[in-house]
Parts: sequence; C-alpha cells; structure tokens
Amino acid sequence: MKKLLVVLLTISMILTISACGTQSSSNPTQSDTPQSNDSNAQNNTSENDDEILIGLSCALTGNFPLAGQRTREGVDLALEEVNAKGGVLGKKLAYTIEDDQNTQTTAVNVVTKILTKNVSGVIGPHTSGNAMATNELYKNAKVPFMTGGTSPKLSGLNNDYFFRVRPEDTINGQVAAKYALEKLGAKKIGISFNNNDFGTGGRDVIIEYLKKVNVPYVAVGHNSGDKDLTGQIMKLKSEGVDAIISWTDDAEVVLTARQLYELGFKVPVIASAGVVMDQVLNLMEPEYIEGWYSVTDFVSTNNSPIVIEFVKNFENKYGYKPELYAATYYSATYVLADAIERAGSADPQAVRDALAQTKGLQLPEGVFTTDGKGNMLQGCIVAQILNKVPTMIEYVDLNN
Repeated sequence: MKKLLVVLLTISMILTISACGTQSSSNPTQSDTPQSNDSNAQNNTSENDDEILIGLSCALTGNFPLAGQRTREGVDLALEEVNAKGGVLGKKLAYTIEDDQNTQTTAVNVVTKILTKNVSGVIGPHTSGNAMATNELYKNAKVPFMTGGTSPKLSGLNNDYFFRVRPEDTINGQVAAKYALEKLGAKKIGISFNNNDFGTGGRDVIIEYLKKVNVPYVAVGHNSGDKDLTGQIMKLKSEGVDAIISWTDDAEVVLTARQLYELGFKVPVIASAGVVMDQVLNLMEPEYIEGWYSVTDFVSTNNSPIVIEFVKNFENKYGYKPELYAATYYSATYVLADAIERAGSADPQAVRDALAQTKGLQLPEGVFTTDGKGNMLQGCIVAQILNKVPTMIEYVDLNN
C-alpha cells in the first residue's frame, strides 16, 4: 500500500506540473487586446524563424473605435493576401497589435510596448497628434513607422523613420481651395476649422493659398466636443461667404452639416476626408449633406481596376464596402511588405531605407512614391456626396 501511494502521489505531481506548464505558455497579448471576430486574423505575436513581425497601433476603443476596427480589417486582409502568395522573404508576415485608444498618453505607452518586440516596422498611430507624441520613440529606436496623420507639422519633425501613408494637408487644403474657386466659382471663402493640430494645419494651408491668389476669406474656429456652432455659422453668413471649406473631426463635421441645414445657410461646402466615411454619414440625414464635396484619399466608387478588386475582396471577407481607414492601412501593409522584400531583410534600418526608395507602387490608396520628407502620396480625390454615397469626380495630383 505504501508503494502504491508513492506511485499515485508521483503521478499526481507530474500531472499538476504539466498543467501549469501548459497554462503559462499561452500568449499574454491575447488577453491584452480585443480580438477580431475573424479567425484568420494575423495576430500572432510570437518571434520565430518562420515569421517576420510588424507592429500595429490603432484605436480599438475610446472615441475612435470604428476607425480602429476598419484599420485592423484592412491590415488583416492585406496580410491574408500577402501570406497566401508566399509571405515576405519566404516567411509569414504577422503583427502584434495594441489599442492606443486615440489618446496621446496611451499611444506613447503602447508604442513603447511594441518597440520591445522584434518588429521590422510599425503601422500607426493614426492621428497627427498621436504620431507627434510617439515620434521620438521611433526615432530613438530607429524603427520605421507609417501614419495616416495629415498635419503639415509632421513633415518638419526631422525624423528619417517617419512615413506618411496619406496625402498631407498641404495637398488636400490647396485642392479644396482651388476647386472652390475654379470649379464652384466662389468669390469669398468661409473656413470652418477645428482648433486642434489637424484643423489648424488645414486652415493655415487654405489661408496661405487664398492669400497667394488674392481671394478674401473668413475663418471661424471651434473645439472638439462643441455642441453648438450657431455663432460661427451666422458669422460666415453675415460676412457673405459663397462657399465653405470645413476642416474638422468626425463629430464636429456632423454638427456643422446639421446646423448649416437647420439655419438654412445654403452654399457649396467642401469638407475634409472624414465626411465620406460610414461612421460619419450614418449619423446624418441625407438632406444635411446632399451635394457636399470632399477632398479625400479613397472612395469605394472609384472605377480604378485596383480599387475595384480591393473593394470586391474586402466586401467578400467582411460583408460591407471598405472606407478610408481600411484602404489606407491595407495599402500601408502592402507598402511595408514591399519594402521588406526589396530590402532583402527584416532589419528595421534596411526596411527604413527601402521605404525611402518606394516609387510608383500603385495601391487602392493611390500611387506611393516617397519624397525627401517621408510623404508617400502626392495627390487626392475630389468626391461629391449624392444620396449619402460619395462619388468620385476626379483625381488631382499637384505635381502634374
């Protein structure tokens, strides 16, 4: 009996140790971040010889969750396609993802965490303010990062590891002002802008262009979270502006559209890119924005073959059409995969050098060619909203 008890105790101890070892081998990242409903999502953060790892910082929670979801969906689709074609350098391309909640403090924390991993490059954070907050982290780590922030201030950061995957507001703002004058026949422009980095960056570009062509303007600002823009709108109306350029964030563009309609101020409006996205359009009645224009990077109605193919694949995978964030970061993933392949190495410095040499790479977001400041796109789309559907009018490249 004593021998039997010893044997049973030994077996029990072995099973207990085995169970503990199995539990501790689970990936901690799986519990740190919200998971996609798609079982094929490339969210493997392990470091092994069969994978090349990249980072992703996006807002899965906070005030920007749908943008983060679309970002992740675009990245997942791109990785699925890249890996189905053999991956990069013969290895699977995988990512480690962190939720930056669209706040600067959280963005700094999650980027710091991402940079402790063996990543070849990082996608995100998305917004200009968060990109500026994390800029020095990337610069000091010598790891390239790609952002959709459009503020012109980013070009002056003097960071060789910064790459912008959307056209900056020096392009979008000029196109908006030029279109208002040349195509809509405006003689006096009203500028409605947000007092944040994004809004003031666009405002400054628009004003600079209008001064150059000697066209009068009236600029009125507001803050994120404002609930009433009656005073600003009535000032534009009393000053006799015959077109408005709106440069603001999602919630405030909804407020602008609703109150322009309610106050009966009917002039052509050209808005920044956010107005064409589903999370904005779904918050408005069709009459609020019927006939509005937007300068943007992407609309799913673009008849380019590469956009048509992307829209079809995205819709087949998720059941709805892609919008700006999905297209932006789908394209960014392909740009990063292309750079790793051309570099012939997953080393961040080699990847950075290859990103700087990107030229003529055509993707749904546009044609990627890097300039000397890390900007990869030099054109944008003018679209018009008809029955709540953004319809492409033309592509404008200021270099041509």
